[in-house]
Amino acid sequence: MLACCEVHRAAELAMATLVISHLLVQLVKRTVGRGRPSKAGDLSAAIREPDRFSFPSGHATASLSVVLPYAMVFPLWAGPLLLLALLVGFSRIRLGVHYPSDVLVGQLIAIGTAGGVLAAF
Repeated sequence: MLACCEVHRAAELAMATLVISHLLVQLVKRTVGRGRPSKAGDLSAAIREPDRFSFPSGHATASLSVVLPYAMVFPLWAGPLLLLALLVGFSRIRLGVHYPSDVLVGQLIAIGTAGGVLAAF
């Protein structure tokens, strides 16, 4: 954030998007209270689950929340950055800690938050 110009702007936008989206994710997680796939007996998780709530995916939200502002400021990097964020979401499903809808809604929260932050700045 101490760098000049475009890097500084991208960092500020990414931080604002990440903080706001994380607050929204935690609010939805505690309100909905959906359990993880391993708790429903659907499958077993390949890693230790961070908490008991599955919906929405905080990791998928966070990765896209950081990537979107950088992709807007540095359009040449948009493709690789978006691919990386989508892979984070896919990994959460593959590891058995989220349902596909958890990841999708998390990504939608990130998109909506990024749009709001970009419009406000």
